[in-house]
Amino acid sequence: MRGVKLHAMLLALTLMTIGAGATFYQIYVLNIPVSESVTDPVWVIDARVQFRASGNVPVKVQMFVPPGSERYLVLNESFISQNYGVNVNRVGPNRQVTWSVRRAQGDQTLYYRKMLSRRFGGEQTAVETGPQFRARPPLEGVERAAAEALLAPIRQHSADVDTFISETIQRVNNLQDENVGLLLANDTSIDKRARVIETLLAVAHIPVEQVHTLRLMPTPNQTPELWLRSFNGTHWTYFNPATGDQGLPDDRIVWWIGATPVSSIEGGSRPNVTFSVTSSEVSAIQLAQDSQIVRDSAMLSFSLYDMPVATQEVFSVMIMIPLGVLLILLLRNLVGFLTLGTFTPVLVALAFRETEVLWGIVLFTVITTMGLSLRSYLEHLQLQLLSRLSVVLTFVVILMALISLFGHKLGWERGLSVALFPMVILTMVIERLSILWEERGATNAFKAAIGTLVAATLAHLLMTWPPLVYFCFTFPGVLLVMAGIMLLMGHYRGYRLTELLRFRALAGKH
Repeated sequence: MRGVKLHAMLLALTLMTIGAGATFYQIYVLNIPVSESVTDPVWVIDARVQFRASGNVPVKVQMFVPPGSERYLVLNESFISQNYGVNVNRVGPNRQVTWSVRRAQGDQTLYYRKMLSRRFGGEQTAVETGPQFRARPPLEGVERAAAEALLAPIRQHSADVDTFISETIQRVNNLQDENVGLLLANDTSIDKRARVIETLLAVAHIPVEQVHTLRLMPTPNQTPELWLRSFNGTHWTYFNPATGDQGLPDDRIVWWIGATPVSSIEGGSRPNVTFSVTSSEVSAIQLAQDSQIVRDSAMLSFSLYDMPVATQEVFSVMIMIPLGVLLILLLRNLVGFLTLGTFTPVLVALAFRETEVLWGIVLFTVITTMGLSLRSYLEHLQLQLLSRLSVVLTFVVILMALISLFGHKLGWERGLSVALFPMVILTMVIERLSILWEERGATNAFKAAIGTLVAATLAHLLMTWPPLVYFCFTFPGVLLVMAGIMLLMGHYRGYRLTELLRFRALAGKH
């Protein structure tokens, strides 16, 4: 006996561990939201290219578009143009779209749109390496003297490449310095300062690249922000050329790399690119289904969300049945509820989904009471069990039809929902209540009926609570946890709560 208990306990713990582990993996590794109400911002970035076509000549427009990112999940990328061919190529570290048409005339507008989400990250791409050495640029005369004068204190105040770059940026942004002013040549724009920073770092044989970024904040007309980046041998380090701050903020994405303009055109003139950013809240579970890491997960390749919508609705009900059964098991074994079996309250609870609780209790009580009266009458006829059940079932159907008919005539639409009660279950309830009445008396039969209704009501409330339905449907591993608890309850032989109250007086005497 002890070996059987140990076997059952080990099996229960194994199931609970597997179920809890699967749920933990979904929540903390795949980042699946634990609540259906969780939403995440989805960023929509629009780039609009406007130009004037020369007319009667081929037109080719090229524009850099964002490369893949490990920070963001790309939900959608679209190129909107009329009569233009679209081709996307890799150009160095950049992606570039080319719009082309044989003939175009007058003002033209092309659109590029990208939708991003942060929660599930983006593409798991290999880190692109970069140069770690740059040849010294040809500087002569006063420019060379100014560069050396600026670099001398920088070498003393820096400990590695990253601090060297930060110190250089801070020195160049000190516009009061005469050497800085000489190199800037009265041009204090951020582009000019970035070029001076590149030059100074090149003198020290440190290569850096210009990076143009967009900030993810709702902006109708946003100008790309210039950053610098350097490869330190293992990863890219980003620097703000205006402040020297290190590390690209989370709310910025890289659009293109290099000093080349974002767009170029052949067969047209006056190209102008404008950027706008908007955001909206989208359900996190919908984003999870579009996430690459979730789609690639072997665990979720058989997710319930992959089934047709109609099938999902069916399983969202079925998957809650074990939870209702577990509740009835706890109510019977721990609390001491007297019910008509374990599954009858759960089936009645399922019927309550359509009838609602109050109407369901009324309809259940009326049909059961009338059925018991009929069953008592049939008992005097001394019919066999099968015949008696058949007659009771037939009259249950007639009662359900009459209640629905009168409910419809009186305008009680809820009376029509009585047809949703399972007829066979009502018939068996009537039969079991009748037998219990004969064997243990009316009191026990009344307690069993009340206990069944109370348990069914509690099970219905639990099985239809939306947050719990979502959690069980999204994380089906909890079913194994429930099965483990059921196995543990199978060997429970302790007192029930009702028994403790029942024998409380005897305990007080001792």
